[in-house]
Amino acid sequence: MDTAQWQAFARQFPQLSHRQRLASGELLRTSAPQAAAVTLIEQTAQAQLHCPACLSTHFHRHGQAHGLQRYRCVPCRKTFNALSGTPLAHLHHKERWLAYADCLLNSFSVRKAASQVSIHRNT
Repeated sequence: MDTAQWQAFARQFPQLSHRQRLASGELLRTSAPQAAAVTLIEQTAQAQLHCPACLSTHFHRHGQAHGLQRYRCVPCRKTFNALSGTPLAHLHHKERWLAYADCLLNSFSVRKAASQVSIHRNT
């Protein structure tokens, strides 16, 4: 996070609820950027998680890979994670997704956003 982003975050901090401030502080103290991105991905996908191969919702946890929880579908026995079957499935640099999204939300061009988070514009 560069200085301008940090200052923007600091200005918004007083507007957060008490619970949001505690959660933000805990996130800043304990999590690496990738852990924050992975947590956000898994929390978002949890409500609609299903096997991308057979669409079953009958699955169980089956280890972890690349920081994401893996699942095994009981009917078809295929494994998947929260990103399987989505446009994000094969993207790398999960630790930079949140910073990149923030740049795009702040109307940066794709090139400028990529430069800001140190990734190639095609990534």
